[in-house]
Formats: sequence, C-alpha cells, structure tokens
Amino acid sequence: MRGLPILFATFAFVFPPLALAQAAKTTTLPPTLDRTINSGLTWLQKQQKDDGSFGSDLKPALTGLSLLSFLASGHTPEVGRFGVTVRTAADYLANLNPEGGYFGRDESRMYGHCIVTLALAEVYGTEVDEIQRRRIRATLEKALKVIYAGQDTRKEKPQFEGGWRYQPQSSDSDLSVSAWAMIAMRACESAGLPVPKARVDRAPAYMRRCYRPEQRGFSYQGEGEANAAMTGAALLNLYLLDAVDAELGGAATKFLIDKPVRDGAQHYYYGLYYTTQAAFQAGDPAWAAVWKNNSEQLLAAAQKDGSWPAKPDVPGNDPKNAKIYATAMSVLTLSVPLRVLPIYQR
Repeated sequence: MRGLPILFATFAFVFPPLALAQAAKTTTLPPTLDRTINSGLTWLQKQQKDDGSFGSDLKPALTGLSLLSFLASGHTPEVGRFGVTVRTAADYLANLNPEGGYFGRDESRMYGHCIVTLALAEVYGTEVDEIQRRRIRATLEKALKVIYAGQDTRKEKPQFEGGWRYQPQSSDSDLSVSAWAMIAMRACESAGLPVPKARVDRAPAYMRRCYRPEQRGFSYQGEGEANAAMTGAALLNLYLLDAVDAELGGAATKFLIDKPVRDGAQHYYYGLYYTTQAAFQAGDPAWAAVWKNNSEQLLAAAQKDGSWPAKPDVPGNDPKNAKIYATAMSVLTLSVPLRVLPIYQR
C-alpha cells in the first residue's frame, strides 16, 4: 500500500508485545480519562464468557470490538493486567474457523466479518507463540478471500464498483461496510499478508463517489444527506490510504467541525468513533474541536459500573449486547490519543 511508513515493515514480522504497552505509556492521559478507560475495560472484562467470547449473539463481532478496545490501551496476550482477557478473546476468534472463512453468518454480516478480520490482524502482530501465529495467519488468509469476493461481486450500478455491502454477494455497496472492509484489508497488509494493490486502489474510488460536493460531506451510498459518521469514516480511510486531496480533505474536515455528533444522533457511538479517528488524522483545528466534543460527551455518559448506556445501534435480542458494543466503542474512541493500534498510524 502506498505511503505506509517503515514501522509496518517491522510490524509484519512481529510487533513486540512490550511495544504496545510502552507506546501507551508514552502519552500521559489526564487522570479522569485514564480512570474512565480503565473502568470501561474492567467492566468489559467482567462480561467475557468462559470460552473467551463477549455477548450472547453477535459474538464474533462483539468479541472483535472488545478485543480491539483492550489492544488500543496497550494490553496484549503477554502484557498488561488484561493479558488473559486478550489471550482468551483472540483464541476464541482463531478457533471459530468458519467454513469458507466467513465470520458474518449471524446478523452482523459483513460488518462482523470485517471487525473480526481487523481484530485478528491487530493481535497477530503482538503474538509471540509461533503455532498461534500460523493459525491466525491461516484464518486471515481465508477471511481476506471473503473480502475480495465481496469487492468482486458484479454490482448493479457502476457507482457501486469497488465497495462492499451487507453480504459478500451483495450487488450494491455502502460506505459504512466499505470503511470496515478497507481497514480490515489494510490491517492484514500491515501485519505482513499480501494484499493486491489493485484492490486497495479500487476502494478510495468508491468512497469518493459517496462524496456530496453540494453538502461538502459524505453520505451512506452517495445519495441522500451527508452526515458526520460517514464523513468521518471516508475521511479516515482516505487519510490512511494517502488518498486525500486538499480540496476534498479541507471540505470534509470542516464538515466535522461544523456538524458535530450529538447525543440522539443515529448510530451515535459509531459516529463518535469515526469522527474522532478522522479528526486525529486531520490534525488541528479539526482535532481540537472534535476531540473536545466527543470526549466530553463520553466522559459525562460513563456509568458508575464502568459501562456506557445502550443505544439502538446493535441488532439482536439481548440488551446487554448493546452495552458491550457501546462500551467497546467508547473505550476505542477515548483511546485514540494513545496512538497504540498500528492500523491507525500513518
């Protein structure tokens, strides 16, 4: 992938487990923020089942998000007080080994598949056990083929070319699923798996077709209203791929400043997460404005038990799934200043 820094060349062989923890310590967080993140991780740890999973249904996706939240704070299978939690969550995902490599056979669909792929790719670089590394790599190779199949499916309209939708065989595309698929592919490449350049080049072209120039932001499928969540998702990916031009990047960045995510917004936690990640890549003034808005809301909403309140963002029948999702996404959002996860480094 073009423009990737040299650190990914070393990460591809084994990102030393201590490096994540040490990286987390290089940035000193305000005490309130640090306590809130740790309280969230402690609550999540208590939700883990004996087999290493999280949630009652949607287990692969919720386990993947929870695993990422621990990794984002510097905890690995070998390092940190949540090391056992990370180890068992990674083992659970690696042991699933679904037929055909597709993790999204529940209601999470391609969302779940891409989240699991991303989580396994990130933990792969911290893994020191060679047998486990081989197992995870084999799983990732199969998972990538599913992502490739989704991108290769013949689309019903040219504007959908290069993107992804709810199922690998979907004939249309949307920016939301495509953002997760692109990040999952990039994480696999960063971890040392070969990803064809042509696949990487097709995704930004699709994302740009979701840009609404008259609104100066991105929309779900290139039609309808632009919104902060989709603008954040697109802008983050374009930054990570070194595919942001000055005009589009400036307009989308201003959109994030002018239209902040507020409580009550559709897909609230998702929006906070992607706008924070995108603003971090863009730098000031977007970072200062977006971080203040998003972090203040999350700090105020944190519950006494360490969790965040459920919102109607997650399908399924168990309300606790929504709390696990909300807490994992909130911890991931608040951990952005730590700059630990390699996938979000440029």
